[in-house]
Amino acid sequence: MRIIFISGDGHGAGKTYLAKKIASNKHQIFSIANTIRKELAIQYPNYDWYNKSPSFKDNTILKENGKTIHQMLDDKGNEKKSVNNLYWAQQIVDLLKYNRDSLKLEIAVIDDVRFVDEYHYIRKQFENEHITHFHIINPSAKAEPMYENDELKALADYHLISKLVMSSMKQE
Repeated sequence: MRIIFISGDGHGAGKTYLAKKIASNKHQIFSIANTIRKELAIQYPNYDWYNKSPSFKDNTILKENGKTIHQMLDDKGNEKKSVNNLYWAQQIVDLLKYNRDSLKLEIAVIDDVRFVDEYHYIRKQFENEHITHFHIINPSAKAEPMYENDELKALADYHLISKLVMSSMKQE
């Protein structure tokens, strides 16, 4: 199986956009955040947890607690990581192995690598597979200080910057 990691400069960098450009169908795209979304959808079924639009995640507020979708995703992610730092990475590894072994998936794109320990853990579990890591450079992305985006940028095989971002940088 070929595995492609995508990290980025922050929230709204274009990680999922790139994943959709690479993958030939949505069943090849895997998000660590989707494992979090799955758990939140059980707890709070009245919300569209799978809407990845940055404005939706930042502006949709849960009436139950006054937090945004984005805050809830972060909180749930941190809650599980505080008990087991690799909890979400283990969930993705299990999912990828099932898809590789049972469904014969040949390519998997992980569109939201945010922590170095998770990155190394997943790489180690698939050390005999072909792995490529892209990091998206986007100065317009919203900073995510709780994530290790700079460290992941240093580990990436390739740094990508879109024409749209290049154009906006030239105009400034």
